[in-house]
Amino acid sequence: MKATCPKDPTHKRFITVVHITEEWEVNAAGGFAEIANSDDGELIAGPDAGNTWTCKDCETEAEVTD
Repeated sequence: MKATCPKDPTHKRFITVVHITEEWEVNAAGGFAEIANSDDGELIAGPDAGNTWTCKDCETEAEVTD
């Protein structure tokens, strides 16, 4: 997989979505209270070419190829 900024190909850092687990403290109804332990997250799905990738430097949507 390769991401390229169409505005400036020298830009090499991008923002995209990943899915991780985290433990929450909840109330008796299951409502969020706070994050119980942010250090114990497990990666469920990493970066994917099908996600939107945004250039961190100029906020342009990147072109991503597999």
